[in-house]
Order: sequence, then C-alpha cells, then structure tokens
Amino acid sequence: MPTFITVRFLHFSGFWAKRKAFALMGKSLVSPWKAHGLLFAKHLGSGAGNGFSIWPDFSTYAWIGVWEKEKDALDFFDKDKRWLELSNPSNATKGWDAEAIRAHGSWNGLNPFVLSEDATWEGRVAVITRASIRWSQAWRFWWNVPASSKHMENRAGLLFAKGVGEFPLTEQATCSLWESAAHIDAFAYKSKEHSPMIKKTRQFNWYREEMFVRMKVLRTL
Repeated sequence: MPTFITVRFLHFSGFWAKRKAFALMGKSLVSPWKAHGLLFAKHLGSGAGNGFSIWPDFSTYAWIGVWEKEKDALDFFDKDKRWLELSNPSNATKGWDAEAIRAHGSWNGLNPFVLSEDATWEGRVAVITRASIRWSQAWRFWWNVPASSKHMENRAGLLFAKGVGEFPLTEQATCSLWESAAHIDAFAYKSKEHSPMIKKTRQFNWYREEMFVRMKVLRTL
C-alpha cells in the first residue's frame, strides 16, 4: 500500500503572524513533529521571490508529511493542536495530496516513500527535489542558481514552484506542481537551460545527500 503524501504551503501576513510562524519553524528544528500514522515530516522555510534565493521569505512556510494512510492525515489537519497553532494564523493554505510514483535517494538518511503501482498516471504530477549541499561547494551552487531558476518562470505546464529549506545555504529543496509528466520531462531532460545545471551537479559533486520524488497528485488545495 503506497504512503500518503501531504504538501502544504502556508502564507502569513502582518508582523505578529510572521513572527509566530518563524518561532514555530525554529521549534520544529528541535522538536520533531509527531502524530498517529505520521512516518516523516518536514517544516521548511522558503526563499524570497520564487524561493531560489539566499534571502528568506518570512511570509511563506512549507510543511511536508508522509503518512501510513489518508485518514491519519485528515485527522491530523482537523484536530492536531500543534498544526492548528501553526495554521490558524495563516491567511492562506495551498498545496496538494499525492502518492509517490518514483523516489530515489534519501533525506536525513531516510526514504519513507512506498510507491504507488499506478505507472499509467496521466494527471497532474508534483516533484520534490532535495539536496544537502557541501559547505565547500555552497558558493558555487548559489552562484549558478539564479541563472537556472529564472528559466522555470513561464515554463510550459508549470503550475507552481517554490524553493524551500531547513537551513539557509546548505539544506535546500524545491517543490513544483506540473500539468503532466510530459511537461516535467520536457523541462528536466530536454531544456537547454536545465541540462547544464545537472552536468555541473555531477562535475563538482555539490551534494553530500540528495533525494528526488515524483508524485501523482490526487487533489490540490
């Protein structure tokens, strides 16, 4: 049975709401999220603009959960006190629910995704790419990011993309939502702007850990 994935983006406006959201993000670094059926959870900050920036965006945070089953997630979002403390001050929550159809690599040594057997999915897909950047390569990585990320704007089939992370500079991830697998494949494998970034990743060995997850999107918020 595939694991159930929830991706949420919470937006906060106003000084006090942003301050509380930032404090709760800090809490998550020392106090892991726990709930019935929750296998894996990450509470992430985001970068300015489309997220691919060394400057933080104090108005937007991401929350990713991997669950044993959908009911566990629904109960959590409806009743969990810690989640409600985070989400109630937000003025908008968006995201998607999904099942993984492809996953490789690890995140903090873990790969909690049990794959769906639906290899014929033709609907919307979402992708999480995550990397732990070597300190010795951080400057080179961020030097190349602006040129690469700007080509995602107005990309055919791209519905949403945001850069997020656990720690500035070295713990980074990207969440993106696409109309179809064909659109993400065209960007990942055929884009003349994206290909050089992939080559540099291998050439300079930027990452000490990385993960890639492709999901079939069951619903969007």
